[in-house]
Amino acid sequence: MTGGDGTVSAPGERVAAVVVTYNPGERFAALMAALRYQVGAVWVIDNGSREPGLARVQALQGGAPAGADVNLILNPENPGLAAAQNQGITAAMGAGFDWVLLMDHDSVPDAGMVSELLAAARADPCPSEIGFLAPRHDDERGLPAAMVYSRGSHGLLRRRAIEPGQVEENAAFAMASGCLIPMTSILAVGPMNEDLFIDYIDYDFSFRMRRAGYRIIVVGAARLSHNLGEARVGRFLGLERSYHKHVPDRRYTIYRNRVRVLLSGGWRFPEFVQFEILSICKDLMQLLLFEERAGKWASFRAILGGFLDGIRRRGGPRKS
Repeated sequence: MTGGDGTVSAPGERVAAVVVTYNPGERFAALMAALRYQVGAVWVIDNGSREPGLARVQALQGGAPAGADVNLILNPENPGLAAAQNQGITAAMGAGFDWVLLMDHDSVPDAGMVSELLAAARADPCPSEIGFLAPRHDDERGLPAAMVYSRGSHGLLRRRAIEPGQVEENAAFAMASGCLIPMTSILAVGPMNEDLFIDYIDYDFSFRMRRAGYRIIVVGAARLSHNLGEARVGRFLGLERSYHKHVPDRRYTIYRNRVRVLLSGGWRFPEFVQFEILSICKDLMQLLLFEERAGKWASFRAILGGFLDGIRRRGGPRKS
């Protein structure tokens, strides 16, 4: 925000949360209980949930929790994660909020997460350069569930677990769940890319922010318990390894959208290219070693289809 004398000031501190739900589980209640005193309003956007998830969402209509104004939007079908995020962002922006907090339905914030993110924004020497702030993502044991990636020396990828007292002021990218975004940044770079439907939406948003000159800040003191999906244990030659399995349709969108994001500007960031090479190698190795034979071929077909459709710049859900 620019004052009358031309100086740049930080945005105000009115925060709205946007929670996108799709068949939410029992963690959804814990999310709402933890979130309700941290923000001024919550928009819950449901993407066509079925029972019992739909009942968990509709229970909010019985009365807003204390401490927050809860607004519920029920989409009869699933328009995609990005479209639902944009519904909530548009509503929050129209209501005059300064910041929007994006949340997945299975992420639970610590009691002080939002205040820690705002404190980091307040302490930042160049608030007008903030694209968004992200918390540390923890697993259920309180250990880092996701690493922080930034550009190290000579353009090489730097990977580390951020500690509670640390702040990464120039992250390469960050996950959307738990991120706190100034409305001014959204107005500058545009909303979430709805054509991606699901997966890599946050990477695309991160790179648009960085190309526009904004920074991505990860705050170690802001903690979010984030469920990265059901972990399975694979065995090969007597060795055991925990990994996350994706159904073929999900692998399709992951590979399609990673190609699309790379082609649309992700290639400009060497640290992201390195990250993608490592991620693909890890995923293919786990697929070859741990998944059952029938699942392997379905997954490989989905990967090939996603790669080709990424080159063709196709979007939306997977077409059968």
